[in-house]
Parts: sequence; structure tokens; C-alpha cells
Amino acid sequence: MPPEEHQAREERFARLRRLKQFLRFMPRRAVMHKYPVIGRFAEAARKRAYLWSFKSAHVRPAFYAGSILSLLPVMGVQLPLAFILCLLLRGNFMVMGGLQFITNPFTAAPIYYATHQLGKTIIEASGFGQSVDPVEPIQLEALVDLSHPPRLEPAKVAPPLPAHEMHWGRRIGTAINALVIGGVISGALLGLLLDLLWRLGAEYYAKKHPRPLSASRSTEPGAPPK
Repeated sequence: MPPEEHQAREERFARLRRLKQFLRFMPRRAVMHKYPVIGRFAEAARKRAYLWSFKSAHVRPAFYAGSILSLLPVMGVQLPLAFILCLLLRGNFMVMGGLQFITNPFTAAPIYYATHQLGKTIIEASGFGQSVDPVEPIQLEALVDLSHPPRLEPAKVAPPLPAHEMHWGRRIGTAINALVIGGVISGALLGLLLDLLWRLGAEYYAKKHPRPLSASRSTEPGAPPK
């Protein structure tokens, strides 16, 4: 075996070993039946090639949807939700499922705190996402006075209230909205970063390891034998 071919073969085996080490943290096709809940659908999942395909059409949706889902406050049901999203978006389940391990019992608290602070800042700045106060019963007489017809006035938008002045139910609703808004924005940015890294890595690999050109076949008839 020529030295160049031997070196190329060793490099390919080294890349495969690194890839296998990385795939240990992903829900692979061979061990999907061991996972709770989604393991019941392992046989059906193995028949869907796009769940395990690393083509860009299947990997890129998994980056975005998986990153957003991983930062939402749904820890505990992330893998089943990721599996459903992969079926709807035809995404790679290994990538989307692997991203769900970003939030775990050790990282959930700091991640959710950061997403909550981001969402809270956006709500305070824009007013979007602030929960409304519970509706209190109002007497009909207070709404309608036949002797004095109501006079229409332009609606006024009240500024967002400080957190300490909100009703407790409104505080909880606003806190949940902050987690969701912060998780969606942070997840979208993380998905964009992974997408860019994936594209750059694919371009670098294509330049460093170009595909061999197949021998061209001439369509012109050959010269007649002498």
C-alpha cells in the first residue's frame, strides 16, 4: 500500500473514532429501544431514514428546533417532544435528541435563570408577554347607566407595572412568559451558531477531502479497426 493511501486511511479511521466518541451522547438507532416512552416506537423510528440522516436538509431543522426546545422549561418530557418534532420537521433525531441533554439536573438552574432574566428584560422593555390580572366580578349597574349614556374615549395603554406591584397570579404568568420568551430567543441564537459551524465545517471538509472524479466516458464512436 502506498504511503499516501495508508496515511489517508489512518486519518479516516481517526475521524470515525472521534465521531463514535461524540455519538455516545446521542440517542442512536441501535439503543433507542432502551429509552423510556420513545423506546416503544423504536421499530417505527428505525424505518424512517431521515431521523438518522446527516444531510443538511435533516440536520439544520434539528439544530434550530432542538436548541429552542432544549432551553424551554419542559425538562423531563424533552425527548418525547423532540421525537414528535423530528417526525413533523423530518429532522435528525440524533442531533435534536442530543441537544436536549444541554439542560440536565446540573445545568437547568443557571440556564433557566439566564433565560428568565433575558425574557424579563424584553417584557419590561416592550410590555409584550406581561400577564393580565385576574378578572374581578363587576356589577351590571356599574357598566350601564341609561340616564347618562357612556362617552367613548380613546384607549390608553397602561405602562408595565413593577414586579412588586403585580397580583401574585400575574407574577407567575409573567415569569412563565419570561422563561418561554427567553428560551425561544436564546435557542434560536444557539441554533444559528450551530448552523454556521456546521456549514463552515462542511466547507472545510469538502476542500480538504475533495471527492475523486469518476472517469469520463466518451460518447463518440471509436475508430473502425484497420
